[in-house]
Amino acid sequence: MTTLDRFDLALLHALQRDARLTLGALSEAVSLSPSQCSRRLARLERDGIIQGYALRLDPRALGLAVTAFISISMDKSRMDRPLDAVAALLARDEVIECHTITGDHDFVLKVVVESLGALSAFLAEAISPLEGIQNVATQVAMDTLKSNGPLKTR
Repeated sequence: MTTLDRFDLALLHALQRDARLTLGALSEAVSLSPSQCSRRLARLERDGIIQGYALRLDPRALGLAVTAFISISMDKSRMDRPLDAVAALLARDEVIECHTITGDHDFVLKVVVESLGALSAFLAEAISPLEGIQNVATQVAMDTLKSNGPLKTR
């Protein structure tokens, strides 16, 4: 495991807020030289702490008005490997997150679609045919107050 010092944490903090910072602006923000910043960034990337740089899009601007959380319970007595059952879902563009969870359900999916009709179609076409489904619960987000917030680095 990589040991992170205060400069590493400051770099991560600054980049989570603006991944487009130039090396010069980043070095000013964390009080290091550009060469020191560059070496540290390369190490953080190599060690897998920085997993990549991504573009965040506004779903509504793309016509994706509905965010839903779908909880799935699997009948484990009928399935040797429950993860195999949801593998096809992971390849679908509508599914933007999938987590195994504790509690009454086994998986929770975050799905983003155009409309309630599209959500209904997704449930019918992608979820219902899955082998070993025991229970499905769907919750539709009324509004998103915070999304993709930065991870605590300090």
